[in-house]
Amino acid sequence: MPRVKFYQPANVLEAHMIRGMLEQFGIEAQVHGDSLVGGVGELPAAGLLFISIPEHQLQDARQILLDYEQPT
Repeated sequence: MPRVKFYQPANVLEAHMIRGMLEQFGIEAQVHGDSLVGGVGELPAAGLLFISIPEHQLQDARQILLDYEQPT
């Protein structure tokens, strides 16, 4: 099953929070690069940190993220 790069979070905390939220809705999210970011320090990780999901779940994941980002 092919995976796609779905989201590039600002930091490791956001990456794991978004992954957990997606998983609550049945999206098979995976964080990549979180172990590499610590070596970079506080500087931006320049694309090392991202979340991937199965391609067939892309539309559902986008809707979940849109709903999350909407102000209440």
